[in-house]
Amino acid sequence: MFSRILLATAASLLVGISAHAAPLLATPGIFNGSGYGSSYTGPGGTVSPSNAALGWVVDGGNGAFDAFGFYNSGTAGLTQSRQVELLSGNVFRFFDSFANTSSQVITTTLNFFGNLGSDGDELVHYNQNGLVVSCEDDWTGHCGSDPVLALVSGNNGLGIASISPDRYNVSFSVTIAPGEVLSLLNFAFLASDENGPSDEDVVLAQATGLALLDAPRLEGLSAEQLATLANYTLAGEVPEPSGMALVLAGLAALGWRARRKV
Repeated sequence: MFSRILLATAASLLVGISAHAAPLLATPGIFNGSGYGSSYTGPGGTVSPSNAALGWVVDGGNGAFDAFGFYNSGTAGLTQSRQVELLSGNVFRFFDSFANTSSQVITTTLNFFGNLGSDGDELVHYNQNGLVVSCEDDWTGHCGSDPVLALVSGNNGLGIASISPDRYNVSFSVTIAPGEVLSLLNFAFLASDENGPSDEDVVLAQATGLALLDAPRLEGLSAEQLATLANYTLAGEVPEPSGMALVLAGLAALGWRARRKV
């Protein structure tokens, strides 16, 4: 437990330092059926006539997303409920539950989708083990004006993430028995300097993403919800060395930037 607390605390410190030197605040762009706010709790699906997905995020801050964070396939025959929130520290959390109310076993591939704000100019810095870190490509090998994104899809290998131009997909192949509920948890973290993202924000995004893999933010979720969670293993207590190294590197880089701006 101590190691998970340490990683979570380190990630919080990273966000705190970044907030001093990079004051981008994520915007409450979560669609609730009639408008946009900082949370949505209710059924999945879309509304007519716009076909907007309940709980998706639009913009998110400085053009991060066109429309992000909804299931665009694989839900047939299942009853979906969503709890989508903008947490502190520029973290969007998507907790989705799928209930099989039929009398037959349902085997399907649920696809979590996001249309990123880069409009096809994506620069991927990291893509492995349930974490994708990317940003808009300025075509010089650096990030453009959109925030750096850390997209987290779970730590046990159930989610298979892919990213191409400006499309983010995570496929979850699942089997749900009659009467069973299965839940999936995804995160999106935004990092940016006040004048656009910097190299330090890439470090911050990767460190925060790794921390969310090891110690996902579960505040506000019930024990009953967590008992149905399929794409995270919550019992591990020892962080991966690479995860701790990135957290420490992020602290060092952002501490240097904070001192430079004093």
